[in-house]
Amino acid sequence: MSSKVIDKLMSFFGIDEPEEEKEEVDSLQPVIPYDRKPKIVNIHTQTQVKVLILKPEKFEQVMNICNELKNKKPVIVDLQKMDKNEAQRVVDFLSGAAYALNGEIKKISGYIFLVAPENFDITGDIKDEVNSLYNLN
Repeated sequence: MSSKVIDKLMSFFGIDEPEEEKEEVDSLQPVIPYDRKPKIVNIHTQTQVKVLILKPEKFEQVMNICNELKNKKPVIVDLQKMDKNEAQRVVDFLSGAAYALNGEIKKISGYIFLVAPENFDITGDIKDEVNSLYNLN
């Protein structure tokens, strides 16, 4: 009976016997060593980005621009050689394609546009940048 009283007092004060600790340790899952080598990835990869400059003369050539956009390549589209109505159709078509592919289309100047896929960020106003570079104000 005295051992039961001592056990109750020890458990009341939070003192456990070492045998119980061994049982808890034994119930833990064994540590599995990591034998495989970790995969090393170079974060300093420098991929060169190519920007295409295309000058379509007919509306039918807009599919080539969309294919480049689907391949995650930015395209500068020069529509100066096109009829005004066809150029508007091309811009409308490219706007829809860029939206569908989560990209962007930005007007650089007059009839020149930048169509960029989703993996490109366009910051600032390109029109102002070009105008300031070439003193077109």
